[in-house]
Amino acid sequence: MVYRLGDWHNWHDIVRWLERGLSRDQQADNELSEVESRELLDGFRQLDQRGERFTTDPAAAYRALQTTH
Repeated sequence: MVYRLGDWHNWHDIVRWLERGLSRDQQADNELSEVESRELLDGFRQLDQRGERFTTDPAAAYRALQTTH
C-alpha cells in the first residue's frame, strides 16, 4: 500500500513520509491506522538503519519488512 502513495527512492524517503504523517495527525495516510503506520515506520526504519538494499518492487519490500519482526 505504501508504494502506491509516493515515488520512493530509498527507505529513508518512506521513513520521513511516515514520520511526517504521524506527527501531523497520528497516521501517515487515511488508509492506514495509527498502529499500522507505526509498525511500518519501525520496519522501514530498521531496513534503513541496517543498510538493506532498497527495492522499488512492493512484493520484495514486503518480504524485507518481514525480516524486521
